[in-house]
Amino acid sequence: MIKYQKSVIVTKEEIETAVNGLAKQLNDKYKGKEVIAIGLLKGAFVFMADVIRQLDIDVQVEFLIVKSYKNGRTNGKPQIVLDLKKGITEKNIVIFEDIIDTGRTLAAVKEYLKYKGAKDVEIAALLTKPSRREVVVDIDYSLFTIPNEIVVGYGLDYNEYGRQFSNIIALNDAGIEELKE
Repeated sequence: MIKYQKSVIVTKEEIETAVNGLAKQLNDKYKGKEVIAIGLLKGAFVFMADVIRQLDIDVQVEFLIVKSYKNGRTNGKPQIVLDLKKGITEKNIVIFEDIIDTGRTLAAVKEYLKYKGAKDVEIAALLTKPSRREVVVDIDYSLFTIPNEIVVGYGLDYNEYGRQFSNIIALNDAGIEELKE
């Protein structure tokens, strides 16, 4: 058992099945079209990599770093720390996000990408916490709905702890306290 594990929220087998299904959906929808996959770093890198390795379509990869959290709390003001390197005018975009909590980050990113001239912007979220939603966000592909827990694993972290775990786990109270910055 992992030191700070409260419970397993999503198993690696469940993740694999859902990722395979998402890749199939994207292959079907974008057959014959070009897509730019934009990963929100750092949390979405494992999720996005697993999906794009299964794509049979023309896909380019870009990344954004958007900060709005510290110690599991949002400051409510998403800020782009690392911007795109390529233009996206008239391109089909699929944003890969690890977890949608309040919705503020994704709403801001989607608006930003449309402002930059994207033709179509879709959101693929590994996890969503609807109980925490403050802003309405249209999620095109949502793999798992989870309870209001602080989770790590499969790329997700809590103050840089836990990205390497295969399962997505909820942290216990001791872990949350000990891992605070």
